[in-house]
Amino acid sequence: MSATTSPALADELETLTSRIDALETKNEQLEARVDELETQNHELTDRVDTLEAENTDLKDTVENQTETIESQHADLAEYKARVRKLETTTESARDHRKRLQQQFHELTTDDVATTDDVSSLSPLQQVVAFSKDAVQKLTSNEQRARYIAKGISDYAKKVPAGYTIDSSTISTVLRSRDGESPHTETVSRVMAFLNRFGKDETKIVKRRGTKRVVFTEQAVADLESTTKESRSITDVVMWWRQ
Repeated sequence: MSATTSPALADELETLTSRIDALETKNEQLEARVDELETQNHELTDRVDTLEAENTDLKDTVENQTETIESQHADLAEYKARVRKLETTTESARDHRKRLQQQFHELTTDDVATTDDVSSLSPLQQVVAFSKDAVQKLTSNEQRARYIAKGISDYAKKVPAGYTIDSSTISTVLRSRDGESPHTETVSRVMAFLNRFGKDETKIVKRRGTKRVVFTEQAVADLESTTKESRSITDVVMWWRQ
C-alpha cells in the first residue's frame, strides 16, 4: 500500500480545512455579536431601571400636587361657605333693623316728646330718655350702656378733660346690675356703645393698659338733666344702627 496521499484525498482534506476555518471564523463572529447584545441588554436594563425610578418620582409628584389641589378646593369651599354665612347674617341684621325701626314708629303714648324736643337732645340723652317700651327694643348691651349713662355722674371720676370711667368700674357697675360678672367682651361693647352714642362728647382712650371712656362736662350735665326730667321718648329711629 502506498504511503503517499492521493491527489483527490488531498483536495478533500484542504476543502475540509477551509470549511473548518470558515466555521471557526463564523463562530468567533457570533460570539462577538452575543457579547455585543449582552452589553446592549445590560444598558437597556439600566435604562429601564432609570425610567421606572423617574416614573415613581413623577407619580409621587402628581399625588402630592393632587393632594394640594384637593386641599385648596376644600379651603375655597370653606371660604365660600363663610362668605355666604356672612352675607346671610348681614341681610338678617338689615331686616332686623328695619323691623325695629318700624316698631318704634308704630309705638304711641300720651307722654311722647315732640320732634323739636327729641332733636334738641344729644344721642345719649335720647337713649336715656327712652320709655320702658322703647328700652325693651334695645339690645342687652345697649341697655347696659344706657344704665351706665343714666348714672354717669355717680360712676365716673372728675378729670381735667371732664369725667372718665374705666373698664374696671364699668365691670363693677354691671356686676351690681346683673348679679354676675360681665364678660370682658361685654364691657368692651358697652364702652363702644357709650362712645358711639356720645358722638363728639365722648371718646375712648387707653392709659397704663386700661381702657377708659372720657365724657365732657357738658355731656355729663346734659345726661343728669335728662335723667331728672319726666319726658319719655318712644317714637324715635335708632340712628346708630343705620
